[in-house]
Amino acid sequence: MLKNRSSTFSLLEPSDILALYYTSLYSGDLSTVKELMTTESYSMTLETFGLRLSLRDQEFKALLKNIKEDEDALAVVETKLSYDLIARKNSPEIDIKSVSWNGEKRQTIDYTEDGKIKKLYFSKEKDGWKINYYAGRKVN
Repeated sequence: MLKNRSSTFSLLEPSDILALYYTSLYSGDLSTVKELMTTESYSMTLETFGLRLSLRDQEFKALLKNIKEDEDALAVVETKLSYDLIARKNSPEIDIKSVSWNGEKRQTIDYTEDGKIKKLYFSKEKDGWKINYYAGRKVN
């Protein structure tokens, strides 16, 4: 089934991924979020959204530090963070303002999240477009 999901995601354009990312993130569906992002960007997302939880839970904080090396720690962090994201009951309004290219296989989407100006970077990977925080760097 995961292979079918991945192949479906490979057909999505960055603007579709942006909407799916927010819907999945705040519904606690981190398996979908993981499919939409590069590995490095996904780890950074877990670290960022897990900060609040790590301030209240020292065990979680220790696990969060080891998600790149320890699959068991990653699984526990994903589970706990998923419940935390659901509990936040956040459903931001996303409004795309512009899409620009940054090289042949990179795009930047400027958008607002509940009125706050944001920017998200995408790179074309072998399995489709992915959110890639590093794709904002200029390339020739």
